[in-house]
Amino acid sequence: MLGFIVFVGLYLLSSVACKYITVNNDYKVPKEGVEVFIVSNGVHADICFPLMKEDNLWNFYFNVESFKTLRNKPEYISFGWGDKGFYLDTPTWADLTAKTALNAALLPSKTAIHVSYLEYKPRLSEKVKSLIVSKSTFKKMQKYIISYVKLQKDKPMLIDCCRYPNAHDNFYEANGSYHLFRTCNVWTNQVLINAGVKTAIWTPFDSGILDQFD
Repeated sequence: MLGFIVFVGLYLLSSVACKYITVNNDYKVPKEGVEVFIVSNGVHADICFPLMKEDNLWNFYFNVESFKTLRNKPEYISFGWGDKGFYLDTPTWADLTAKTALNAALLPSKTAIHVSYLEYKPRLSEKVKSLIVSKSTFKKMQKYIISYVKLQKDKPMLIDCCRYPNAHDNFYEANGSYHLFRTCNVWTNQVLINAGVKTAIWTPFDSGILDQFD
């Protein structure tokens, strides 16, 4: 028990310390570019992009017609990556069980990509931050996200069973394993790191990302 308490304490301390250790410190915010959003539900941070007429990449992989609740033309698309069991078994926080939480935290597990189309521009708040990136940086973000989508005959593998309430979303099979040191927020932060954006070196919690863009 003492060892477990020490481990949890070190984990939490590391998450706080790493939030203040940044990478890509030579990154310069462009005067013009693409506005990207970090959108958190209070625990999990997604990365959200505008849909641009000249870029059909997202629709090629995630055709809007497969999003059954969409009624209007979407303006943004949002991505999250995480534990497959947690995603599918927990449509709302009320559905969270101790077993699901412990399995996600302690055992390396299969993953899923959560894709949501938005019919509106995210509104800035404490849980929604924005940053401007160049088009080349934007392309790197796209490439990184697609690399985590498990493909079959060049198309994502839809998990056609579960969707979140009040969202235009789908789940897809993903590459990579989820574990305590590779959480949903670590993945979202890694999208930024891989693209060369200045951010925390490691952050298992959403605050470590959000606090970089105050």
